[in-house]
Amino acid sequence: RNIFKVKKRNAEQSKRMEKEEKFFRETFMYDKEINVISTAIAEHSVPSMRRVDLPITAGEQLEVIDATEGAAVICRNSEGRYGYVLVEHLNFR
Repeated sequence: RNIFKVKKRNAEQSKRMEKEEKFFRETFMYDKEINVISTAIAEHSVPSMRRVDLPITAGEQLEVIDATEGAAVICRNSEGRYGYVLVEHLNFR
C-alpha cells in the first residue's frame, strides 16, 4: 500500500468535513461547541426535502448534536454532513 494515498484521502476527507461544518454553522447560526449528545440508528430511509434536512438511509448511524423545539433534532452522519432529522425516524438504543 502507498502511505501517501492514505494521507491524501484523509486530508481530502478532513477538508470536506470542515466545509460541511462551516456550512452548518452559517446555515443554522450555530455558535456553540459541537458536542455529540447521543447516537441513534435511522429506522427508515428518508430523502431530504430541503438543504437543511439530512437525507438518511435505513440502518445508518447518526450522531445527535442538538435537540430543537418540536419533533426534529440536529444530526451528523458518517460523512460529516449536518441536518435536521425527525425523531420519529430514529431509534435511540
